[in-house]
Amino acid sequence: MEEKKVSTLFEEMRDDISNYVNTTLELGKLEVIEKISISASAVVHALMLSGALVIALFFMLITAAFYLSELFQNFWIGFGIIAAFALLVTLIIFISGKTFKQKFTSRVVSFLMKSDDNDEKKSKK
Repeated sequence: MEEKKVSTLFEEMRDDISNYVNTTLELGKLEVIEKISISASAVVHALMLSGALVIALFFMLITAAFYLSELFQNFWIGFGIIAAFALLVTLIIFISGKTFKQKFTSRVVSFLMKSDDNDEKKSKK
């Protein structure tokens, strides 16, 4: 076998390093795409579930308003009580918004970090 020239060895090494860098970048892009798709599907699922919950809650409140209207023999009182309850719940949610945002952010970060930990465990096996 012929001995390879030093320049040929350097060219092969440069090509290998270039291929390694390109492959690493491609892997990083694929991992980001995977995390985005998992997060997007979780968001869509949560939105669908929230929509169904809002519709169910709406009908439950209407039913409660009609029940209270029958109980008090006055539609204004029944629907007024439910409206006041809804406003109270809205006010509580508004006041606790900062705490909710912090908890939500923490959960998203821990979800993404958990995904990283699982990826590292898989790559070590």
